[in-house]
Amino acid sequence: MRLKKETMSEETTIKETDSKDIASKDSGSKDKSKKEKKPINWKKEIISWAAIVVIAFVLALVITEVIIMKAEIVSGSMMPAMKKGDHVIGNRLAYLFSDPERGDVIFFEYPLSYKELYAIDPELTYKKDKALGDTTEQYHKNGEVYVKRIIGLPGEKVEIIEGKVYINDAETPLDEPYLRAKPTGSFGPYIVPEDSYFCLGDNRNASADSRAWDNPIDPEANPDRFRFVHKDKIYAKAALKTPPDMHWVEHYRYENEPVKED
Repeated sequence: MRLKKETMSEETTIKETDSKDIASKDSGSKDKSKKEKKPINWKKEIISWAAIVVIAFVLALVITEVIIMKAEIVSGSMMPAMKKGDHVIGNRLAYLFSDPERGDVIFFEYPLSYKELYAIDPELTYKKDKALGDTTEQYHKNGEVYVKRIIGLPGEKVEIIEGKVYINDAETPLDEPYLRAKPTGSFGPYIVPEDSYFCLGDNRNASADSRAWDNPIDPEANPDRFRFVHKDKIYAKAALKTPPDMHWVEHYRYENEPVKED
């Protein structure tokens, strides 16, 4: 019995010694890690954060200038689909591999914008803003973005008789359930040039569109010079209305779509 006790006592001593050694090693390891902790390299940190900000900025720029377009509706010409104050996102890549279709709602450069007119004739003075003074390059440098629905396609004949739209002398007019009210008036006929589109507002009785874009420069020589929207002037295809009234923009497809002649 005495021998057993001594053995147990010896084992206890060994265990206690081992525990002390482990604790001593742990303590030494912590002290060493504290000593080895390097100071923050602020220059490196700043460069790292600056790189993140620049990358984020470039991505945002690419998205807004190449992929999508954000626009605010500033009139009621496209009611009821879009009302004044609505914000709409457009797809800039929609027509990269395809052509616009009848019924598409598009954002485009207003054919009679000061920017367009100034490019043709810098001396134009028939439109001035008194608050801005003389007609100058600064005054004309910015274009105007319009939103309308495509009605006439390249090469088509478009005629409006008592508010109803006829394509290529069709016997029946286009079905247009998206209109706010029954349109009035007769216009045309117009022949849509190649790579161009005849565009109208859904609120037809209160919309300045292809019916109204007369030529102010040389109306007798070329009355329809600014009447149509050229494909190169289309910025985007309307895609999504943002909250609070969030939903996809409807691009209507017509039941009585005119058949193209070969």
